[in-house]
Amino acid sequence: MIFSQYGSIFSVVMFSLLLIPAVIMNLSGKRIKYYGILLNIPMLIFLFGLKSLQMLQFVVFIVCEFILLYGFYYLRKKVKANWLYYIVLALSMVPIIVIKLCVYTPFNMLGFAGISYISFRIWQLVVEMHDEHIEELKFLDTIYFVTFFPTLSSGPIDRYHRFLQDLNKVVPQNDYIENYLMFGLGRIGKGMIYKFGLAFMINQYVMTPLPEEHTIWSTIVYMYAYTLYLFFDFAGYSHFAIGTSYILGIKVGENFNMPFLAHNMKEFWERWHISLSQWFGDYIYKRFVLNTLRNKVFKSRKTASRVGNMVTMLVMGIWHGPYLFYIVYGLYEGAALVVTDIYLKSKTYRKFKQMKCYDFVSRVVCFQVIAFGMLLFSGYLFSF
Repeated sequence: MIFSQYGSIFSVVMFSLLLIPAVIMNLSGKRIKYYGILLNIPMLIFLFGLKSLQMLQFVVFIVCEFILLYGFYYLRKKVKANWLYYIVLALSMVPIIVIKLCVYTPFNMLGFAGISYISFRIWQLVVEMHDEHIEELKFLDTIYFVTFFPTLSSGPIDRYHRFLQDLNKVVPQNDYIENYLMFGLGRIGKGMIYKFGLAFMINQYVMTPLPEEHTIWSTIVYMYAYTLYLFFDFAGYSHFAIGTSYILGIKVGENFNMPFLAHNMKEFWERWHISLSQWFGDYIYKRFVLNTLRNKVFKSRKTASRVGNMVTMLVMGIWHGPYLFYIVYGLYEGAALVVTDIYLKSKTYRKFKQMKCYDFVSRVVCFQVIAFGMLLFSGYLFSF
């Protein structure tokens, strides 16, 4: 039987039960690293099915990507040339590009759950090896990092060095009970409330009853309802992933931090899908700005930064899928960041920030910008 990861209460309970041996091992003072690695196998079988097309694609994908990874790992010191790095990075991107493009073809069955998040981890490893931040690539540690089940389909996106620090330590019993086990169970419970309570009710009682014919009123209702639904659904997934990871001794980072309390769009992206925002910021935005300034493409850092925001958000939009509404969404979010940057550097902002109404008004206005972006993201405006 194939399950959707965290897609039902039954799957969450079933996956949680498989964590019991990990809890017992940690409370007994034993390192749970190898149990976690072994646990990935039944988890992946439950997710894909043992003899399914998804499982076949997953295995082929992992084998090919690891050939690239270790080929680059062993050759990078012998062939000290950037062309090798660019070829390996490009080849590692081929599978997900092909899968994204195949949505318009008879081969739209290609792909498997979690390929995007696995790809982020692999690209991270290639870049970090090129930057000489990774000296040793142990196979078991690396395969566990790349295929780490709790965060496979929804993130958060962890960092290799931080992951290894947690992986290779034994947590004292009292510390594990309080800061890992109880915290993890609490987050799983919170995920239940978010996904199977709040997100379900918004979808069932607000979004589903809306008429098929789009009106101004139904569009407005859908915009706010979908924004809240997406948050509770996605944050629910993140709570499950974080809670499960903690029980396995891995303290993955947070993915949401009260995003609707943001005063502006820059702050919003520091609070929403934090791990993805940071990944795009580190590996696309910062490198784009640095390289364009270094190669004198732009004269000022301000211009490079604003163009970098547009490029980064456009890539993020396209990453979600090759649909027009995702491209428009990416351009909208990029433009929102550029306007925000201009606003934050203006005299108007400095004066407004001193006013008593600043917190309330800025948060209300920012939420409208957020909600319209989510409306674009949903594709609702493109389904007339």
